[in-house]
Amino acid sequence: MTEPIKKHKKRWWLIGIIALSALILLLLFKWFKDQSQANNTDSALPRVPAMQLRPNTRAIALILPSSAQAWHITPIWARTNGYLLRYHFDIGDVVKEGDLLAEIDTPEVDQQYEQAVADLLNSMSLLDIAKITSDRWQKLWDKNPQAVTKQEVDQYNANFSAAQASVLSNEKNMSRLRYLQQFKQVYAPFNGIITQRNIDLGSLIYGNINEPPQELFQLAQTYIIRFFVQVPQNYYRQIEEGLKAEVTIQEFPDRIFEGLVTRYAKALDPTARTLLTEVDVENEDGMIYTGLFARVKFLLKPEYINFIIPTTAVIFTNSFPHVATIDKDNRIRLKQVQIGRDYGKDMEITHGLQEGELIVTIPSDRIREGAEVQIIEPLQQSLQAPPTGRPPAA
Repeated sequence: MTEPIKKHKKRWWLIGIIALSALILLLLFKWFKDQSQANNTDSALPRVPAMQLRPNTRAIALILPSSAQAWHITPIWARTNGYLLRYHFDIGDVVKEGDLLAEIDTPEVDQQYEQAVADLLNSMSLLDIAKITSDRWQKLWDKNPQAVTKQEVDQYNANFSAAQASVLSNEKNMSRLRYLQQFKQVYAPFNGIITQRNIDLGSLIYGNINEPPQELFQLAQTYIIRFFVQVPQNYYRQIEEGLKAEVTIQEFPDRIFEGLVTRYAKALDPTARTLLTEVDVENEDGMIYTGLFARVKFLLKPEYINFIIPTTAVIFTNSFPHVATIDKDNRIRLKQVQIGRDYGKDMEITHGLQEGELIVTIPSDRIREGAEVQIIEPLQQSLQAPPTGRPPAA
C-alpha cells in the first residue's frame, strides 16, 4: 500500500476517535446537569421525619417503695410491780386472744391488799360506833333540847359522815389493789405472733403508771399486712379507696401480692408534696414478715388526653416549648405545648396538640413557621407511656 493511502486511513481513525470522545463528553455533561437540577430541586424543601399523633391510652405504672407493717402491733406493758414468775410464750410463737403470756409474783401488792382489807374492817367498826353515838345524841336532842347542846349533836353527826367517807375510801383502795392483782397474769389482747420478749425469769417488773412502763412482749397481728406509700402530687387525684395495687417483694420473685387501697390521708404533706396512702394485702399463709422491703405498683388511667412524643420533637425557645406540626399543604405550623411527665427519651404533652396531627420528630434549623417541607419517613403512630418504672419527673 502506498504511503498516501496509509496517511489517509490514519486521518479518518483520528477523526472518529475525536468525534466519539466529544459525544461521550456531551453525554456526561448532560447527565451531570440533570443530576444537578434534580439535587437543586430536592434541596429546595427540607426533608423531615414525621409522626401521626394517637392518644396515650396505656395505664401509667406508678411504682413506689414501701415496708411491710402488721395490721396491729402492740407492746404488752406491765401494770403491776413484782418479779417475773414464768412466761409461757417466746418470740415467733403464735398466740390466740386470751392466752396467758406470763405470770408475775407481786408480794408488795399482795401485802398492800391485805392491809387495805384490814383498814376497811377497822373503818367499818368505827362507822358502827359513830352511827350509834350519832343516833343517841340525836334522840336526846329530839326528846329534850335542854339536855344537850346543838353543837354536840352536830359534831357526832359529822363524825358519822366522816366514818362513812372513810369506809368508802378504804373500799376504793381495796378495789384498786385487787384490780392491780389481776395484772399478775398477762394475757394476749388479740390473735397474733410474739415478735419480741424483753424479760426473763426473775426479772424485776415495774408497772407504776406514773413512771415509764416496762415492755414485756411485742405482739403483731399479721393476717393482713399494711403498706404505706407516699404518692406524688402529680397522681393524688387518681388515688381512691378500692384501687387495686400489685406488691412485689424481692425474696418472692415469682409472686405478685394483690392489694387494695383501704384509706389515704385527705391532705398532702406540705414539705414533700405527697399523699400518704395505705395498701392492705391479705397474708393468711404468713409469708410476708413485717419489716420486709417491697414495691407497690399502681396502674393508673391517664387523667386527661395526652400524647407521648420523642423528646427531640420539642423545640425549646426562650419563652415556651413548641412542636412543629405539618398541615395538609405540607407546611410547618409551630404550636405552643405544655409538657407533663418527662420519660427521658420521650415526653408527655398535655395541652397544645390534637389527635391525628402530623409532627416533625427531629426538627432542623430550617424549620420555620409556614415553611414547606417534604416527609421522608413513613407516618408512625405516637408512642405510649413506659409501662413500668419509677414515677417520672414532672
